Amino acid sequence: TTPIKMLAYKTVSTIFLAWLCCVDALIVPSSVNYNRSSRSFSTSLQATASKTTHKRKNRGSKQTSQISVTTQEPWLADYSTSVRSQKKIQSVPSKLRGKNASPVQVAQAVLSTFLNIPSSECNAANVVCALTTSAKTLSRGKHVNNKLNTTSEDLQTALMQTIDILNLLVTDKRLTARQLCNAAWAIAKHVEYDASLFSRDKYILVKDSSKSYSTWDLSQQQMSGDGTDKHIDDVLNLIALRMVEHLEQTRDRKYRIKTGKRAQPGELSMLLWAYAAAKPRDCPPGWEQPRRIEQLSDTQNTNSDNDFDVVTFVEDGQKIPQESKYMANDSQHRSVTSRLFDAAAIAFCQGEGSAVIVSEKDNTLLKNCTWNELSNIAWSFATRGAYASKESEAVMTFIAKEATRRIRLTQSDGLSNEREILPRDCVQIAWALGMMESDNVSVGDAFVHLVDAINEYWITRSGRPSQPLKGWKCADLVQMATALAHGRLDNQSVLSAVYEEALRRLRSRNGLSISEISILLWSQARMHLTKNFGAEFAEFPSAASQALLQRMGRSSMKMPPQEGANVAWSLTALEQYDDDVINLLQKIFNTASSCEEGVIQLEHAHQLWQSYFLLSADCPEAVKHVPEEFTKYLEHKWNLEKSRCKKSSKKHQAISKTLDLMRVAHRNEYDEDVDVAIVLEENSAWTHTAASDFDIKNGRKVAVEFDGPHHFTVMASTGEQLSSIQRGIKINPRVLGHTVLKYRLLKLKGWTVVRIPYYEFDKIPQFASMEIQRYLQRALKTHDKIEFSGVDVSEYKAMPSSRTSRFD
Repeated sequence: TTPIKMLAYKTVSTIFLAWLCCVDALIVPSSVNYNRSSRSFSTSLQATASKTTHKRKNRGSKQTSQISVTTQEPWLADYSTSVRSQKKIQSVPSKLRGKNASPVQVAQAVLSTFLNIPSSECNAANVVCALTTSAKTLSRGKHVNNKLNTTSEDLQTALMQTIDILNLLVTDKRLTARQLCNAAWAIAKHVEYDASLFSRDKYILVKDSSKSYSTWDLSQQQMSGDGTDKHIDDVLNLIALRMVEHLEQTRDRKYRIKTGKRAQPGELSMLLWAYAAAKPRDCPPGWEQPRRIEQLSDTQNTNSDNDFDVVTFVEDGQKIPQESKYMANDSQHRSVTSRLFDAAAIAFCQGEGSAVIVSEKDNTLLKNCTWNELSNIAWSFATRGAYASKESEAVMTFIAKEATRRIRLTQSDGLSNEREILPRDCVQIAWALGMMESDNVSVGDAFVHLVDAINEYWITRSGRPSQPLKGWKCADLVQMATALAHGRLDNQSVLSAVYEEALRRLRSRNGLSISEISILLWSQARMHLTKNFGAEFAEFPSAASQALLQRMGRSSMKMPPQEGANVAWSLTALEQYDDDVINLLQKIFNTASSCEEGVIQLEHAHQLWQSYFLLSADCPEAVKHVPEEFTKYLEHKWNLEKSRCKKSSKKHQAISKTLDLMRVAHRNEYDEDVDVAIVLEENSAWTHTAASDFDIKNGRKVAVEFDGPHHFTVMASTGEQLSSIQRGIKINPRVLGHTVLKYRLLKLKGWTVVRIPYYEFDKIPQFASMEIQRYLQRALKTHDKIEFSGVDVSEYKAMPSSRTSRFD
């Protein structure tokens, strides 16, 4: 090499190194600046973090420079980097094991470990891992109810920081469908653990203005701020939207799942559970609006002027329209959560709707679900109240039929104990169907057949022990009773077995809590299972009262308001008063009248008033110590509730129009919610002489009550009864407890009650005006003779004891 060549080589090398230095100076690292205290990003996720590395290698006499530039975005770490971060997060619980760390402290440590890892070393999988790991840790701890210690406040802060990161990642569509499901599940678990994070129960705060209520929604007030409620609500809505988009993209125009993109039933089941747990229905089953609470004061206005109200008529079985947004099934305002349940229903049924029920194909998602997944799906739809679409109804009907098929298949094949069916799964599905029936959403005969299958498998099957439900948990017994009560299913075999087992556990002091006992009492009262139906029903109220007194005495605790109101109402409806029952009722009214919390739920006040009013006549000893001020308050709340704007069925309207045609003076929806009120002179023999003046002295008040289906048990509660109806055998359903209690209230207030059952009135064609008049003539004794024409005359005949008519 000549000196000239060496000089040229050095010159080129010098120029190259100078250029390299300029490039190095131009490359400025940028990273995401995350302010953890304010939980906000100062730059978007698209900001890049750059690294420049220089590697030089000498090969003999030649010196070369090799430049490698790696660019890594935040929350987009590669697989190997993400795995290292994942191990750090997952190792936290094991490191703290044996150090007396509480589940809250472990969960906080998990989230803090994640937050301390640089964003460039994490991706969406790490965010979801941190949430699910902390949630699983908390599931082993006790629930916290609005009273948080310092540690749990720190956990809230860390959780909100993690959720905000999740929100941005979901917005940027960085999560897969499986990750979305896991993230929603983790958030729901956190909410389930700590009730103060997110408002799940809907309450309406009421201010009494003597003749009306002014109300506002407490939960909406909480959502309007910048607290944890809004953060969690925003991310849950966004996850639901992404899952709806995913489910819609993975099916064709005929709603069939595309090949290779089929959602997994376990993931969808977990997702639906999360939204049902975090965002349950606004209204309890069968209610028209959420629970209402009111501030108690010493100067309650107790004026009770009842004005004549306008009555609105609605179709029979139709949901009564509300001005508020609290309808569980409001199809006009579909939230993204409701859309998610509809999309999941289509995915489960592959878009076939009710046709999937009779489909022989085995590739539908529901047919491939495990028992646990089936029950979770049913529970989720019921808890959410998601029945607004035909797809949702089809899913519930399919689940009922699939569960029935599996029970009967297991029974007929005599499968081994390894495939024994858990009571919890079947009972939970039955409970969900009962909730649907309470919401006036019918699943046809599927509910009846499922309960029949449960009865045959656990209770009546040969070879079963004398205590067939001994292996059931207390929660199973309570849920089964609740399912039948809400569904109005009068399956005496199942009901007797449930209450026999519950009675045995009460006597052995084994397991049943105060809440569970109160629910069993309510279910018995709802079904009006008096001592005439068996010894177990005769003994249960007294045994339950004794058990409640013992539990309250041992712990020196007072019965919670909801349980107290339910128990008082139930014992009054069952009319079985012994010393234990009287003692318990006295304690309940004493607790309610003291009301240390300063608020009362209006539905509880209404229950207590009904109980107090009837007990004053039937069992005065039980209410002799109730303060007069409290009774006046309860009476005022009851009168105010009864003076509200009324809504009645079209059948009620038909009766009213027919009475107008027959010239019988009456009023609709009068005091105490009397459907049709008629006032007669003291010596009047026929109701067509009714007075139009309702203030006459010494008049006889007649309450005409049209009782629709929800006043009775279902027409057929067993498969055998269904077969009997198909053969033309007449079956009359039983009156439910709340209807019997209303009759007692009316009679105590001086009303003569005349019942018009739907199963009698509905047999008469609505276009047959003369036949309706004939029916009312016999039921109400309206006229001695009705002349429709010169030859068509209807003579009065008393209603036969069988209550049969020409239409039977």
